[in-house]
Amino acid sequence: MRSLRGRLTLGVLLVLAAVMVAAGAAAFHEIDRSEREALDDRLKRTAELTRPAAVAAVQDEVPADDQRLNAVLRATGSSLRVRLGKASLVDAGANPPRHGALPGGLSTFTSDGRRYRAYVTTLDDPDLGGTARLEVVSGLGGLENRISDLERRVALIGLGGLVLVGLLVWLTALVLLRPLRRLRAVTAEIAQDEDLDRRVPDDRGPSELRSVARSFNAMLARLGRSAADRERALAATRRFAADAGHELRTPLTSVQTTLSALRRHPDLDAERRTAMLGDALDQQRRLVALLDGLQALARGETGPLAHAPVDLTELVDEVVTRAGAGVSATLPDEPVVVDGWEPGLRLVVENLVTNAVRHGGSQVAVTVQADGPALIVDDDGAGVPNADRDRIFEPFARLDDTTAPGSGLGLALVAQQAGHHQASVAVEASPLGGARFVVRF
Repeated sequence: MRSLRGRLTLGVLLVLAAVMVAAGAAAFHEIDRSEREALDDRLKRTAELTRPAAVAAVQDEVPADDQRLNAVLRATGSSLRVRLGKASLVDAGANPPRHGALPGGLSTFTSDGRRYRAYVTTLDDPDLGGTARLEVVSGLGGLENRISDLERRVALIGLGGLVLVGLLVWLTALVLLRPLRRLRAVTAEIAQDEDLDRRVPDDRGPSELRSVARSFNAMLARLGRSAADRERALAATRRFAADAGHELRTPLTSVQTTLSALRRHPDLDAERRTAMLGDALDQQRRLVALLDGLQALARGETGPLAHAPVDLTELVDEVVTRAGAGVSATLPDEPVVVDGWEPGLRLVVENLVTNAVRHGGSQVAVTVQADGPALIVDDDGAGVPNADRDRIFEPFARLDDTTAPGSGLGLALVAQQAGHHQASVAVEASPLGGARFVVRF
């Protein structure tokens, strides 16, 4: 019984069989009680009807052998006996069974392996002195045989009914479980095609099945998001490896060349040696900056982390304070709260300020607008040409005429984190004469 159809059929049959057994037991108990009460009533009426004849027979007023009484008693399988003390005065009907002294009233006894029902009463006659007793006995074999026969027939009928019901339930379950088979077929196709974007129908069938379908669709959605996150992580890892290999080749080669030259020429003068070591140290710093930027870019591409309310005003104030002279801030009096990932928002502010200081002149202004909200960073540098205002947000993108140091990853990280926070970032002309970067949340 591994199938739901088989278990449903078996469960219905077990419940129905239990109900039928309980109902049959109650019914047969009632039938047996009714039949025995009818037998007891017949014995009592027989005793009452034959009481005058029995008294007359004892007093020799009528013949002891009454054929009509014998015929009636034999027809019902009963016997009548009148006793006076231990002596039997009258025997009528079927052959009376052998038995000992019977108590007054109704009783059951066994004789020669057969069960009998007896009714004993005293013949109330002044001339008999209350010593004569009338015994009416009837065998229980016929009654018990009828009950047993009825039980067998009802059991056979019940068994046939269970077989018929089982067949009907089996066929009905085939129809009732059709929506479940459709759901199973769709899920099998999804598993075979590995199509996590497909959904199973959740608007048909019983409410329980629709609930299962909705839960399955929710699971598919979670699996799809998980798969997308894994793909982003793998893509970020592959991009990190490719970018690292491409961008680190030049500084590594430069450092290797410098170290090789120092090893081959240990007799170089101190000034030349110092210059070469300074160049190698600059290249090493560039390597570290590149690795940090690539790692941050790859970590950001795996997906945003948990968001929480962040005070943009306080965050900008901290960054501007650390930036030092030349960087000013215009901040509203009230907190400007943004729902986001605090490390990612801090990276946006720090990279924009660092970029403005590096490529601007001597003045950098940072403004936080509560209406929007928005973050604005202005500088008085050379600005960004219109043709390059989209390209500079790509990894390792640098303007052709720039001589400022940098890895080319800062603005790429700004664009990446802005996207994670559903914000837009754009470059405009600044009133200070240079570039204006605007991040609108």
